[in-house]
This record gives sequence, structure tokens and C-alpha cells, in this order.
Amino acid sequence: LDRVKSLTEMLVSTMVLAVMLLVRERGGAAAIPVRLIIDTDMSGDCDDVGATCLAHALMDRGEAELIAVVHNTGLDTGVGAISAINTYYNRPDLLVGAYKGPFDAWLRGPYVDDLVTRFPGRITNASQARDALDVYRQALATSPNSSVWISSIGFTTNLETLLKSEADRWSPLDGAQLIAAKVRGVAWMGGRYPASTPGGPGLPSPEHNFGFNGIGPSTAFTVGAWPQSVPIHFLGFEVGAAVGSGGVMTNHTPPTNPCRAAYIDHSGAGNDRWSWDPATTLFAVRESEAFYTLHTTGHNAVGQDGNNRWIETGRAENQSYLVLTSNASAVKAAINALLVASPRVTVSS
Repeated sequence: LDRVKSLTEMLVSTMVLAVMLLVRERGGAAAIPVRLIIDTDMSGDCDDVGATCLAHALMDRGEAELIAVVHNTGLDTGVGAISAINTYYNRPDLLVGAYKGPFDAWLRGPYVDDLVTRFPGRITNASQARDALDVYRQALATSPNSSVWISSIGFTTNLETLLKSEADRWSPLDGAQLIAAKVRGVAWMGGRYPASTPGGPGLPSPEHNFGFNGIGPSTAFTVGAWPQSVPIHFLGFEVGAAVGSGGVMTNHTPPTNPCRAAYIDHSGAGNDRWSWDPATTLFAVRESEAFYTLHTTGHNAVGQDGNNRWIETGRAENQSYLVLTSNASAVKAAINALLVASPRVTVSS
């Protein structure tokens, strides 16, 4: 029965992916690949791994151009796990940046060091990586105007620093100006909607990315200081927690796959994990698909403790939050189809 179920899931995943590749909201096969930066707290939860692997698979299909991955906690080996994934997908030289402050340096998930020690990569720890701010500013400054999507799937340590940055060797613009000039939009995993209070069993208050370990003031600043011309689309806790994914990699990808290893280390063989970060990154590239509607009237108010509340104004602003309108199994199938895809082989000229 389990084998039949697994084969059925694979068939559905393949069918969903085929349809999406033929009919895409961004204009079909001729669409320009989406320039993408992933800002991840790859340290505790394995869904950050899923998001990064998914982005590489989208790049293999010509849907995305992953131009940088930056790590936003102080965990020294977080960038090493990122490098292992980049190497597996034959992109060992992809720009990687490390946050080098103390925030959350103690949180070391069950998979990070496994990926660093068992899988090849150019970088193993933060001392070998460039500063995340420098990578951010290079990636943005060298991109066409209004071309970059940011998938924010962690904390705001890097985004706050970027907003406060000044002109440098990459650009005469300060951080807010650079964001306004280069960023097309942000897909941001964070908060609960319409509000993170009250809490309760299974209902974090505040939501982890917005309030964990005292990050609330940084979150509040970043949301408040974000340039009004650049859209933010929030994917809340409730959306990602409705969709499980990743367990299919156990039986349908090889042991050489670090994404498979991370999910087994974190959740056990064959088990799914909630899809907060893969769903956010998929939205950054494909936008709404047929999965969501956007609640576009109003804005997000974030307190110093990280709790958030949607302020309904009746008019469209630069912020929205996603409402899941499709069956969760359709989102799961789309994510899994990308996670089980083999990396494209690089052919030397």
C-alpha cells in the first residue's frame, strides 16, 4: 500500500510539473528567468534546504536564475550546508554570503554538520565566506533595475543591515535606494494572518521568523523601513503548515543528494516536513500560480516582540499576504516534483 501511495504521489507530481511548465503565469516558455536571492536561516529546520534545492531545480528548468544565497544566523557551518547543496547542483561558485554576528549562533540542527562533513563543497564555515551584506550589494547592483526577487525564509539580520547600508564599491546608492532600484518583490515567510495573537497549541505567538530569540525589533524595523515602491508578499505560518513535502526524496533520489540527507536527518526516512520555505521560494519564482489569492488591502503591523497584526485599510498598499485557495496536495505535488528532479549535468566545452 505504501508503495502504491508513493507511486501515485510521483505520478501526480510529474503531471502537475508538466502542466506548470507548459502554462505559466509569467508568459510561458519564452519568459525570462526570475533573478532570485535566497536569504535563509539554514540551521534548525530542513525546509530551508528544501527551498534552496527547489530553487536550483527551477534554475535547471530555465524558470529562475539563482544569483546568490545568504545565510542570516550566526551558525558558523550554515554556509557550509548551503555550499554542499550548490555543489550537488553543479554550481559550486554561486555567490554565498554569511551573517557574521552572534544572533542564533547556538542553534545547530541535526542535518547541518552532516551536510558539511559528508558532502563536498567549496565552503565549510563562515570564516571562508564573504560577508552577507557585500554579497547582497553586489548581487543587486549588478542586476537590471526591478529584476530581483528575494525569498526571505529566516530572520531579518541581513535585510536590516542592507537597509541601513551606505554607498560602497558596488553602488553609489544607499541600501534603501538600492532595494528600490533593483528589487521587484519579496516573498517573505513570516507571521500569522490575519494576526499572530492569540497563540495556542500549534499556533506560535509570535511566529518564529518574526519573534524568535529577540529578533522582533529587527523584524519591526525591516517591515517599517522597507521602500514603499517594492511589494512584500507574506506567506504566513498557517499556509506552510498546511502542506507537507520532502519525504518522497528518501526513495526517489540517490544517497548522494544532500537535500535527501537533510530531510532524513531532521524528520526521518520517508517523512514530510511542513513547507513554509519551499512554498515561499516557489511563489517568488512563479508568483500566485493557481494556489493562492493575495489579500492586498492593508498592511502588516509588527510589534517589538515580533507579534503581527494585519491592519485592514480597504485600499491596496505595497504589502499582501497569501491565502491558500487550492488543495494542499497540489502545492505538495509541485514542490515534490522539483525536489526529486536530478541536477542538470554540466558539460565542459
